[in-house]
Amino acid sequence: MNLLKNKLFLVLIQFLILTLMIQSFNHSYQINFNNATPEQQIIIQFLANYVIFDDISGMIFTFIIWVMVSLIPIITFFDFKKAYSTNLSTFFLLNFFFYVFLYRYEKDFFNSHFPTLIINTLLLGSAIIVFSIGLSIGLVYFKKRWKMQYQEKFSLIDGKPLIVCPKCGTEFQSIPMFCYNCNTKLINDEDDKTEV
Repeated sequence: MNLLKNKLFLVLIQFLILTLMIQSFNHSYQINFNNATPEQQIIIQFLANYVIFDDISGMIFTFIIWVMVSLIPIITFFDFKKAYSTNLSTFFLLNFFFYVFLYRYEKDFFNSHFPTLIINTLLLGSAIIVFSIGLSIGLVYFKKRWKMQYQEKFSLIDGKPLIVCPKCGTEFQSIPMFCYNCNTKLINDEDDKTEV
């Protein structure tokens, strides 16, 4: 259980799920490489697929997979601060390495596409923050409401006797067959119990 509450472990789980989703649906953001070596191209392309999109379908896909993985910390912590910080850690890590590698090895593409790239990053990052905080606060609110309703039901049950002896008026929180005070039979053969 402690492992599930570990932020680093959750970031790794999010990364693995993102990778599986991207590979399963063959999502790819195409970069026109000029200077990078084949190894550098693979790394840059790999990182770009997580955080950058070039059309509406790519944007929808990217938002959906990020929303899905953002649910993991939200459900795990039930705390909006921990949830959005874990989600932003994953998002920041992938973006940081993408921008560093792109700037270092594909400066021409970086310079020509930077405004579009940064707008994509800001849109996705903002959506993750709003979703993480909003859903976390909503879940905590509904959890508290459910808990209060649950406690109210039990306090009502605790406050009222389940059965009252018709002869001596002794109140019972359970349903006994006989009254311990006057030995009156409390459960009838027809309807199983007599309530007053």
